[in-house]
Amino acid sequence: MSLPPIPQEYSYVLAGLFATTLVSQYHILMVGGARKASKVPYPNAYASAEEAIKDKEKFRFNCAQRAHSNYLENLAVVLPSFLASAVQYPTASSSLLGIWLVGRIVYARGYVGSQHNSSGKGRYKGVFSYIGLIGLAVTTGMSMWKLYSSGI
Repeated sequence: MSLPPIPQEYSYVLAGLFATTLVSQYHILMVGGARKASKVPYPNAYASAEEAIKDKEKFRFNCAQRAHSNYLENLAVVLPSFLASAVQYPTASSSLLGIWLVGRIVYARGYVGSQHNSSGKGRYKGVFSYIGLIGLAVTTGMSMWKLYSSGI
């Protein structure tokens, strides 16, 4: 049994997957830089709340670390949706993933740039990432329905 030919649009899907690794690396570098500036030693994942209240750099480190964790938590939902929807809608799915990824960068930058001792409201600048997330949920459902109704 041979596999059907892969449509050219799947280059967008592969580019989207590669972009997730680049955004992951961006988060890693952001956290590493904030760790160095804050002098929070390994293996501590976060500075204590007391330290973060007193030190702006420790607060920024905690925000960077939380933004990275939030990215990874959401990636576990986004990637399966992306791959499932890309079966039928590779271009649309790749565009939606791109929106989500740009939103995650804006979220992280906003979070780290939040005013010291705030609740990190700068992260709301990336709220448009939900357009990508909701779009992927919709296209996943559409892809599922299309495959189901075709009898595959």
